[in-house]
Amino acid sequence: MIEDTAEVLGRVRRFSVGAYVLFVIPVLITSGFRGVIGLTCSALVTIISFLWLEHIVEASLQPSPHLSAWNMLLRALARYILLGAALSVAVIVARFNPLSVLLGFSIVVVGIVGEAVYTSFAS
Repeated sequence: MIEDTAEVLGRVRRFSVGAYVLFVIPVLITSGFRGVIGLTCSALVTIISFLWLEHIVEASLQPSPHLSAWNMLLRALARYILLGAALSVAVIVARFNPLSVLLGFSIVVVGIVGEAVYTSFAS
């Protein structure tokens, strides 16, 4: 059973938002409001990075003339550099709780794992 890519990505996004909601409660209890801000900022950066990656992959898989290899490499490297810079700013400059920041950066991973579990039980 082959599913539409848009449906799968939609479920990954929904699982990611659900993971964020589940992570907010323990972070609020252990780290307070500042921890929730760190979780929210890093989750937003991760979701933006995921959408950027989705755009890069869609551009590379189009049947039209492909982008040059250097252009794709620069886009991918820029994504990782900006993700690392956001992590550094969140932990070092803003002094958010590192655990809440790492939980925020794992939001999309939890969404992908949720999709894998869903697909395993659906088939």
